[in-house]
Amino acid sequence: MVTINTESALTPRSLRDTRRMNMFVSVAAAVAGLLFGLDIGVIAGALPFITDHFVLTSRLQEWVVSSMMLGAAIGALFNGWLSFRLGRKYSLMAGAILFVLGSIGSAFATSVEMLIAARVVLGIAVGIASYTAPLYLSEMASTFAVR
Repeated sequence: MVTINTESALTPRSLRDTRRMNMFVSVAAAVAGLLFGLDIGVIAGALPFITDHFVLTSRLQEWVVSSMMLGAAIGALFNGWLSFRLGRKYSLMAGAILFVLGSIGSAFATSVEMLIAARVVLGIAVGIASYTAPLYLSEMASTFAVR
């Protein structure tokens, strides 16, 4: 005879909580895709002030703006290995930590070289998030969240 353990079944309340958690995680991971657009908008407004502060030539302005794209390419390139080794969740966490470190580095940069290095770190974080967020979202999607 087969026995069914009904204690482990989802109750309507726990099912509702699971749906809420899935929605929260999905929205949080989807926001990772906005990082590129946000950076382009922010750097466009901040570039004149950065240029005045660091006395940048047009070549250095190009480096300040494009360094994040370089970092994003590096982050996306190595994130396949990182996601495989750490898993999607911890890859996103690593990207978040890098994003915080890059933001702090950008805020407290005392030279243009420090600013460019911090923006490369930010780019790596964006590359990780851009690669991992869609994978994580597809893994987190459950039949409850879809229906």
